[in-house]
Amino acid sequence: HCTLGIIMKNLCSAHPSVFALGLSSLMACTTVSAQTSDPAKVTEKAGKPSALSGWMFGYAPFDWHFSDAKKENDFEPDEQKHAYVWLIQAEKELDERHIAGFAYFKNSFGQPSQYAYYGWRFRPLDSAPSLFIKLTGGIIHGYKFPFNKKIPLNNKHGWGITAIPALGYDFNRNWGAQVNVLGNAGVMFQLNYTVR
Repeated sequence: HCTLGIIMKNLCSAHPSVFALGLSSLMACTTVSAQTSDPAKVTEKAGKPSALSGWMFGYAPFDWHFSDAKKENDFEPDEQKHAYVWLIQAEKELDERHIAGFAYFKNSFGQPSQYAYYGWRFRPLDSAPSLFIKLTGGIIHGYKFPFNKKIPLNNKHGWGITAIPALGYDFNRNWGAQVNVLGNAGVMFQLNYTVR
């Protein structure tokens, strides 16, 4: 910080060019001091939420099927095997209970798929506030012929509607995990990061 009395005393006895230089430095010092000495502005800037605040980004690297893939209809391939399944997801926290989001994933038969949804999140236990239950429902696309009958309420072009429950836990304000229940087919393990 600048000490005004000492600076003015030295400037008054100095050469005019030195006086002009010193006066410029004094004005710059005063401006910087004024900009950094307002704690309210600093706090306001630090407390401003990010543009992505409330968005959760999820990644599910693997799942577990309850059984092997089986031929259930005449038009399905004779030999079926489950493909590697993964998912990426973006979900917006609308308020304390309501959510909406979009997921892109590779389904059990290797087909690129999408899920756009609206849902609810509940925290059923006051003694365990980090534990949550989700229920989402929406439009799913990607389970195309010949695997269109693998999920209910789906047409041969791969368009359908579905509901997916999930059980999860928040480790802290940002990180959490959840298990998505995929009907009677299996479960998907997912890691989440929420922007605050």
